[in-house]
Amino acid sequence: MRKTALNVAERVISLTHNLAALLLALATLLVFWQVVTRFILGDAAAWSEVLARGVVIWMVFLVAGAGFRLSAMIPLEFVRSVLPDHLQRVVGFVVMALILCFLGVLVWFGTAMTIRVSTQQVAMLGVPISWFYAAIPVGAALASPGVLLEFFRPIDGVRDDAAARDEVFE
Repeated sequence: MRKTALNVAERVISLTHNLAALLLALATLLVFWQVVTRFILGDAAAWSEVLARGVVIWMVFLVAGAGFRLSAMIPLEFVRSVLPDHLQRVVGFVVMALILCFLGVLVWFGTAMTIRVSTQQVAMLGVPISWFYAAIPVGAALASPGVLLEFFRPIDGVRDDAAARDEVFE
C-alpha cells in the first residue's frame, strides 16, 4: 500500500512538472506573439498578454510540487549538516509540517478567493477570473505529495551532490 501511494505521488509530481514545462513553452509562444503583433504588425493582441500571465501563474503553482520534491524550494542543507543525525530528522519533520500547514492555508483561502471572484470576467478573454485564481488551491494541493516525498523518501544522490558542490566551494 505504501509503495503504491509513493508511486502515485511520484506520478503526480512528474505529471505536474511536465505540464508546467508545456505551460512555459505556451507562455513563451504567447509572449512572442505579443511582440510580433505589437512591433511588427503595429496592433498589439492584448489577449495574448493576459493569457500569458494566466499561463505563467498556473505554471508556477503546478511546478511547486517538483520544487519541493527536489529540495529546491527551501535549502536547509547547512542546518542539517551541522546537526546530529537524530536532530536532522526532527528539523526535516518540523519543516515538512510547516510547509504542509502553509499549503493547507493556500488551499483554504485560495478556494475561498476563487469562489469569491467567480462572477468576475477577465477583460480581454471573456472567461471567469476564477480560472486564474484556481491555480492557488490546485497547485497547493498538488504540491503536497512533493513535500511528503522529499521527507519520506529523498531522491538518491541529491544530498550527496549538494555536499559535493559545497566541498568544491570551500
